[in-house]
Amino acid sequence: MKREVLNKPNQLISIISKDDITTTQRKAYNIFLKHAQHKVKFENYEGNTFKISHFDLHKSSNIKNKNIDYVYKEELKNLMSTTVEIVDKDNPNYWEAFTLLSYIRRDQNYYYYELNQAILSALKNQTFFTPLNLVMINSLSSQYSIIFYELAIRYKKYKIPKMSIEEVRSLTHTEDEYNRFYDFRRRVLDTACEEISEKTDIILSYKTEKKGRRIAFIDFEIEQKEEISVELEAKVEEKKEYSTDILELFKLLPKAEQVESNKRELDRLLKGHSLRYLKADIEYTKKSQPDNFMGFLKASCKNGHYSSAELEKKERKKELAKKREKAERKRKELEERIEKKARKKALEKYEKLSEEELEQYNQEYERVAKFVPETMRPPKKDYIIGALEDQFKEEIRELAIIVDD
Repeated sequence: MKREVLNKPNQLISIISKDDITTTQRKAYNIFLKHAQHKVKFENYEGNTFKISHFDLHKSSNIKNKNIDYVYKEELKNLMSTTVEIVDKDNPNYWEAFTLLSYIRRDQNYYYYELNQAILSALKNQTFFTPLNLVMINSLSSQYSIIFYELAIRYKKYKIPKMSIEEVRSLTHTEDEYNRFYDFRRRVLDTACEEISEKTDIILSYKTEKKGRRIAFIDFEIEQKEEISVELEAKVEEKKEYSTDILELFKLLPKAEQVESNKRELDRLLKGHSLRYLKADIEYTKKSQPDNFMGFLKASCKNGHYSSAELEKKERKKELAKKREKAERKRKELEERIEKKARKKALEKYEKLSEEELEQYNQEYERVAKFVPETMRPPKKDYIIGALEDQFKEEIRELAIIVDD
């Protein structure tokens, strides 16, 4: 099994810097440390400036970007201005600070970089260090995943100390982001734990602890996987092809939930539940606005679908609407038949009217003519046929009602 191990000094694990450290910077810096550690420990190198080919750095840190040279130039330059401060909690009178890189240069196909003496001593002596599998770290795409994975490996044999929300935010540099805990949980904690659990040799989870009504602490739990395949260890971020049903469900999720790992969750859920119920459960979960959206959705599926009553109501409404639509369609069809039949009978009756009957209709027409202008009234023949048609309509309707009864 391929392993690229960096024995990283503990003071560089979970560092609290004044500036945010990006995913690219974390991966590249780990490669710098690994390369320097090999030189000082196994080649007895005495200097503090190191040389690494740009190809090895780009390949080893698994960064994919069309403008990779530009990205690296900006990211690596910024490592020189990233200040790290270490404070001894047991000794408030002691502290130290340093920059991650004191010098960086790109010349042709090589990078030249300089580390300060404190870091070099830690790399060489390895008094307090954490062995990190760089292949696994480089398969992680979220900077929060890298932070928590390094932290978890440091405390792998023990337990990660319970941390306050403020400490976790400081560690992840999210003091001014994701003000709602719901967003912080989804975009930072859940994203990291899910990716770490999927791609590395450990399963990372957490519990929250309240102080009063406020969530105040995060308690992480580490579980070692029994086996991990070469494919999983060397795995890089891959785009899996999903069915149209999965993509349709994914689009229904709130924007904050539209992360790649949730496509996999939906894929698993769809294997045991119908598309119709999953759609309804997603809508129900959105209305409920739980802290843990996907957790609530999975619980709904497991417990018989919280949306089932609502879905049944909708189904009943649809059924009633269909029945009303069918009844209206039948009514219109019947009315058309009645009008057609009444028209036919009226025309036949008009031809057979006696002189006496015709005179009665003429007199009625003359009475109407006194009140209705000529431009607004129909010709006499049309008026009489229309009157006959109305009579036949009523008769036919009454017969239709009797037949239905």
